[in-house]
Amino acid sequence: MAKRTARTTEKHVKRSSHGKSAPAAKTSATKETRAVKKPATKKKTTSSEGRQRKTTTEGTGDTRALIRIYRHGLGDCILVRIPRKDGPMFKLLIDCGVAVAQKQGAEKMQAVMKDILELTEGSVDVLAVTHEHWDHVSGFQQAEELFGELTVGQVWVAWTEDPRDDLAKKLRKERDQSLQLVSASVDALRAAGNEAGADSVLALTGMFGAAGEKTKAAFDIAKAKAGSGDPFYLHPADLPIAPEGCDFRIFVLGPPHDEKAIKHFNPSKKNPETYELALDGSGVLPLGVIGALSGDGDVVPFPPSSRIPLSMSEGHRFFRKAYWTGADWRRIDTDWLGNTDEFALMLQSATNNTSLVLAIELADGDVLLFAADAQVGNWLSWEALEWGTGADRRTGPGLLERTIFYKVGHHGSHNATMKEKGLDLMTGLKTAIIPVDEVVAKKMRWGAMPLSSLVAALSDRTQARTLRTDKAPDAAIAGVQVDDLYFELKV
Repeated sequence: MAKRTARTTEKHVKRSSHGKSAPAAKTSATKETRAVKKPATKKKTTSSEGRQRKTTTEGTGDTRALIRIYRHGLGDCILVRIPRKDGPMFKLLIDCGVAVAQKQGAEKMQAVMKDILELTEGSVDVLAVTHEHWDHVSGFQQAEELFGELTVGQVWVAWTEDPRDDLAKKLRKERDQSLQLVSASVDALRAAGNEAGADSVLALTGMFGAAGEKTKAAFDIAKAKAGSGDPFYLHPADLPIAPEGCDFRIFVLGPPHDEKAIKHFNPSKKNPETYELALDGSGVLPLGVIGALSGDGDVVPFPPSSRIPLSMSEGHRFFRKAYWTGADWRRIDTDWLGNTDEFALMLQSATNNTSLVLAIELADGDVLLFAADAQVGNWLSWEALEWGTGADRRTGPGLLERTIFYKVGHHGSHNATMKEKGLDLMTGLKTAIIPVDEVVAKKMRWGAMPLSSLVAALSDRTQARTLRTDKAPDAAIAGVQVDDLYFELKV
């Protein structure tokens, strides 16, 4: 079966052959993808892409887009509706999941799916699944019967899911091996009687079971909506996606087809690119520990002449006296597992950085940014992105400059919103929404979610139009409908 590459919703555009890294995203925009002429407004600003951008006010005039972000807990589920020139609205569903520690998670996802079915009249043009984490895909399994009633035109995933892409295969192999290491560490902790430590590692991975089988199954349910064909594998080198009959375009910003960038998920300590540093898996396990977890007998800290099996040591006079007697704290049987929490977080961050990132450019040039859980390397790669030429030229930084709505990355974590090359560029930002549940985030030991310094920066940039899904706003906000189940922004 031929692989599917990124395409327009009705007109398809193919990339380079598989298994090869795409070039630096320099493509020529077609006439069909050109934005329509902008309506007149009072105020004009000039963008970095050399053209005038006319600003608008949310809640006035014709609706340009409706963004519904569900308030179901720690997870992402977003429904975007954009009017066509003629015909029904274009409907894009991005992710649908909630964290494993969320109470009544299945019931919440079923309520969300019922609302989606009612609002969309049972069909969406596109289902975009950003990455393989439970808090982004659980709903496809938890509300599987309801999800089965939803008709999906196309399924979009990142190129990292492409079974024919060499780098994608390499990354998935490494991820699978890492999951096996985490699973082995959980077994070792439980064998040593450390149930709390084992449960902590599982919570940090955000998955049901260390091997993540249920997460993969939920993702597969979503991908199966593609029918007899494959999903569309999106890549930053693709042309902007221009659905037929619509005045907007969708740009794919990430993930980068660059192994180094994908594995760069923490800010630099010398020159931090984000709002605050935090320990979340920046270290790695010692070589001997990795060898022990993987069962590789060739990787051990001492040569054969200097070691004996632990079971034999109990019968040795010296070890009975020096090791097996006395307080337990003097023994180091499982102390080498002390960094497993950090390793689990590192694995989670690596998957986050494969997130599919979409930027929707409306007809008048304003941009809606959906960053999923993209982290440092993913964000930094956008600086080099470029599409089109002349008046139709677009760049990654230019799209950020014209961003008016930002779905805040990774629930407002410390390494999922860049500062100088991210929020500082969003000079036109009007509204930001953080899908988060701070109580659950703490329960899962996911760190400061949301990060207070980031929330303050967002609130300052948006003039207090930054919302958290775990809190109702103190006062009414123009253009925002507040419901117990969702926030809906009218753009």
